[in-house]
Amino acid sequence: MSMAATTCSCGSSLKNRSGPSWRGPGRVATAVSVLLAANAVQAEIRVVTTTPALEDITRNVGGDYVSVESVMRGPEDVHNVAPRPSHMMRLRRADLFVHAGLDAELWAPLLVKGARNAKLLAGQPGNVDVSRGIVLKEVPTGGSLTRALGDIHAYGNTHYALDPLNGLVIARTITDALKRTDPAHASEFEQNYALYATRLRQLVDELVVAMRPYEGTPVVTYHRAWTYFLDRFGLVSVGEVEPKPGIAPGPQHLSDCVSRMKAAGAMVVIVETYNDRHSGERVAERVGGAAVVLAQEVRAVPEVESYEQLFRFNVDKMIEAFEKVGVEPKMPVPDE
Repeated sequence: MSMAATTCSCGSSLKNRSGPSWRGPGRVATAVSVLLAANAVQAEIRVVTTTPALEDITRNVGGDYVSVESVMRGPEDVHNVAPRPSHMMRLRRADLFVHAGLDAELWAPLLVKGARNAKLLAGQPGNVDVSRGIVLKEVPTGGSLTRALGDIHAYGNTHYALDPLNGLVIARTITDALKRTDPAHASEFEQNYALYATRLRQLVDELVVAMRPYEGTPVVTYHRAWTYFLDRFGLVSVGEVEPKPGIAPGPQHLSDCVSRMKAAGAMVVIVETYNDRHSGERVAERVGGAAVVLAQEVRAVPEVESYEQLFRFNVDKMIEAFEKVGVEPKMPVPDE
């Protein structure tokens, strides 16, 4: 009796595992959902960017349909990145390579060449140059360019991403590239772009108002990286700590820099995370001023994890520096 019961029980159990209930609609639906989820992951557009700022902008417009990573970490000098085999392996698997173009990242073409990914070659749809549509500043004119002039850029100042409104142009270029790569989700990319563009414009309006009391204030920068930022927020550069772009300053040039600051009434020196803060501090101290380290790139400092945070951080730091050295606002400071 017990043997029969056991046999019956086992038969019932086997029937339940292999019969219709095990292969029922719920189980099939679950299996289909798993397969669809796996396909969705596989369908992500793989993007590699040169900088964390471009990574963040890409993620904002690409949303769930992209996987994106940056070659640079953030604090380093964008002009002096050493290509690595690991970077080339990332590009080998990528669908899009997003970069600043011009001659900002002379190491970028070396990465593309080493990756051996034909769709990322210059002129191909996967090679996304975000300088297209940017109105460049400081474009050299009249005469040949030589190394004697320092790290002069042949097409103009390449630090255009430090104007947040240029971020709109960059985001537009990336959005169009994503739409070409994945037309099925073009409407989602457009919606993401519209939301992101609205946020950036609102941010710019807010920060311009915050800086307006200091409009026209003269400053010195270590490297000629801040032209776009200064122009957007109404500040005026009266010189650089570097005698020529990329050239370390000597004692005579530092003295000349101090003289220019005194003549212009400049009290603040802006220094990038990768440059010599001590030289900036020495110059600033000789005029009774201060040096301030700004984030030239996303993740250049721990407080800046996004492109939007980059501008909030830098504007806050500039206002703090002006207040510290006693720069008088030209109009009432807006209420918080």
